[in-house]
Amino acid sequence: MGWVAWTKAFPVEVSLATEDGMLTSVLEPNPFHPLASADVQATTFLVRRPPSNAAQIVTLTCGGDIIQVRRVAPNIASTMSLRPAPRPSSTKVGSNTDLPTVIVPVYRDAQATMECFESLDKARRLQGSRKDAFQVLAIDDASPEVELRRHLSELAAAGKIRLLVNAVNLGFIGAINRCLKEIPTGDVVLLNSDTLVPPGFADRLAYVAHSAPNIGTVTPLSNNGDVFSFPTPNEVNPMLDYEEIVAIDRIASVANAGGAIDVASGIGFCLYITRACLDSVGELSDNFERGYLEDVDLCLRARANGFRNVCAPSVYVGHHGSKSFQEEKRGLVLRNLGILDQRFPTYREECRAFEIADPLRPARAALECALPWPTDPSVLVLASDRTYPAVTDARICHLGLHGEHPILLLREHDVLHLRAADGGLPQATRLRLDTETGLAEVGDILARLSPTRVEILDPNPPPRLIELIRNINLPIDRWLISESMGEIASLPSKTTPLLVPSKAARAYAEARWPSRKIVLHDWPTCSLALPPISASHRSLVIVPSTPSPASMRMIQTLADRLRRCEPSLPIVVAGTTCGDDRLMSQPNLFVTGAVAADELGEVLAPHNPGWLLTNFEQPVFGHPLIEAAKQATRPVAYRDWSGGSLTARKGDLAIPANVDAAGLVDRVVDWMS
Repeated sequence: MGWVAWTKAFPVEVSLATEDGMLTSVLEPNPFHPLASADVQATTFLVRRPPSNAAQIVTLTCGGDIIQVRRVAPNIASTMSLRPAPRPSSTKVGSNTDLPTVIVPVYRDAQATMECFESLDKARRLQGSRKDAFQVLAIDDASPEVELRRHLSELAAAGKIRLLVNAVNLGFIGAINRCLKEIPTGDVVLLNSDTLVPPGFADRLAYVAHSAPNIGTVTPLSNNGDVFSFPTPNEVNPMLDYEEIVAIDRIASVANAGGAIDVASGIGFCLYITRACLDSVGELSDNFERGYLEDVDLCLRARANGFRNVCAPSVYVGHHGSKSFQEEKRGLVLRNLGILDQRFPTYREECRAFEIADPLRPARAALECALPWPTDPSVLVLASDRTYPAVTDARICHLGLHGEHPILLLREHDVLHLRAADGGLPQATRLRLDTETGLAEVGDILARLSPTRVEILDPNPPPRLIELIRNINLPIDRWLISESMGEIASLPSKTTPLLVPSKAARAYAEARWPSRKIVLHDWPTCSLALPPISASHRSLVIVPSTPSPASMRMIQTLADRLRRCEPSLPIVVAGTTCGDDRLMSQPNLFVTGAVAADELGEVLAPHNPGWLLTNFEQPVFGHPLIEAAKQATRPVAYRDWSGGSLTARKGDLAIPANVDAAGLVDRVVDWMS
C-alpha cells in the first residue's frame, strides 16, 4: 500500500513482477486526496500480491520513466535456511559442478561488464593448466541495454558462461538467490559485474577458504572495498586498468601469501562462500529490498552459526563501485542499516573498534612496501597526531595547490605513520623511532621518497629524528603553528629561520624569541561570507580550535553566564567539542559537529550570527577555521597573541593573552552588551 502524487502530463502505472510474469495497473487520480490540487493529481493505491515464497518487485512508472522500485519480501514462509542442508547424493565428487561457481548478476554498464567477463575468461585457467579453475554463472536481470544482452548470449553460445535470464528485474538479491537455487554443490563467489579479476584469484581465495574448517567467507583486497580498500581503507581509491591490477595482485600473492585475517563481515563485490557455510545460512535475506548490506547480513548469520569471515590479502580485485543505485544509495543504506541493527545490535560498535585497531594494516603495509613508489620529488611534512590536524591538512592543501607532492609524516609518540597526500603510496607504512634499527629504517625510507625538504609542524619533534634529517642533508623549514616548548631555542638561529603563517604569528614569535630570524609566509585563508544580519534572534558563534577539556569548560561557563543574563540568546559552537551531547542538553546551545572552513558560512547562515568568539584557548596559527572566523563581517572576539602590536578591527574585541577564563567570560559578555 502507498500513495503517489504527479502532474497531469502523464499517467502513472504500478507493476508487480512475480515469478510468473508482470501485473500492471494504471492508477486513477483521487480528486479528494490531501495532496491533490489544480496542477497535481494524487491517489492512494493497494497492490494485491499473489501468495509467493519468493520476493516480488513493485515498480511505479510515469510517462515511461521509473520513479520508484521496491523489493518486497515473500508473503508466505521464507525459504531461508538456518540449518545445514544435505548435499544431493546424485552429484559425483570431483565433477564439474564441484568447481567454485562465480555468480555475476548483470543489469547495466555494458562496457564495465564486458571487461569483467573478459577478465574472468583470462583468469579461468592458470598458466600451464588445461583445467578450469571455476565456472561462471551470469544472470541477465532484465537488462535494458541491448548490447549487453547480446554480449551475454554470445558468451553463453561460446560455452564461456552459463546464462540465466530474468523476464523481469528481480534486483541484486533476487538475481543472486535465483542463481543459488541452480547451484546445489560447490563453493560460490559473488562477484559484481563492475570488477576486474586477476589470474588465479579463485584458486587463492579457495586456498584461504579451506585453510581452516571453520572459515565461511573470504574477501580480497580492492581499490574500492570499504575496510578492504588499498592503499587507503574506507575510501574509494582510483580504479586501475587491468594490467596494473594484475601487477598489484601478483605482488600481493607473494607479499601476503596464504594469509587469512579475521574480519567482522565480508563484502559482496567479491565474496567467496564455502559450500558448508552456504548450506548453513541459506540464501540472501529478502528483507533488504533492492540491495546494500544483504552481504553483511549473510556474513553475520554465518558467524552466528560458527563460521569465520576472513580477508585474503594475497588477492587484489579491481572494483569500479556501484553505479546501479546512484542517488538511491543513501536511502537504501539508511533503511537497511535499521534492519541490520535489529538483527545484530552490536555490529556498528564492532566496526568502529575494527577501524581503530585496523588489523589489515600490516598486510597493506607489506604489499605497499613491495610495490614501486612514485619517484617524483616530494615535500615531507612532519606533524603530531595530537596537534591541530586542521592546520596540517591546510598546509598539505597549500603545497598541493602549488604543484608540490606532499607526504605526511604523522608522529604518534615514537611511531611515524607515512601518508601520501594524493592517495598514492605510501599510506600504511609505519616506522619506529625508539630503536637504532628503526631509525636506520627511517633514513632508508625517507631517502626512498625523494624529498627536497622537510617542513616541521610538530611543536616538539624528537631530537633524534631532527638529527637524522640533518644527517641526510635535508633542508628544514620550521613552522610556528602553536605554542612551542624548548625545541625552538635548540635550533641554530642563523641557519634555521622560523617560518610563520600570519602576522599574528610573527608578532608572537618576535616577542618570545627576539634574537631569532622570523620569516612571514602568509597562508591563504577562506573568506567567510555571511548574509546581512537580522535584527532579532542573533546568535553568538563560538569557533574552537580543537576539542579539549579547557575549551569545553570555557564554553560551558560562558553558556551558563549568558543563559542567566540573556536566556533567549542562542549559542552555536561551529565544530566539535569533548562533550557535544552534554552541551546540547542546554536549551540555548547548539553544536554543529565537524565543519570545514570553506563551508563555515553556509553552516552558520541559518543561525543569524551576531558575534563570533574564536582563538581563545592557547596560541594557534594558520588554523583555517580560526583565520576564516577572524575575517567575518561580524564583530569578532579573540585572544590577542600579538601582545597589542596588531590593531583590532573596529567592533572587534582583542582580549589580552594573560586574562584568565573568568575574566575572558566577563569581557565577552560586556562586549556583547
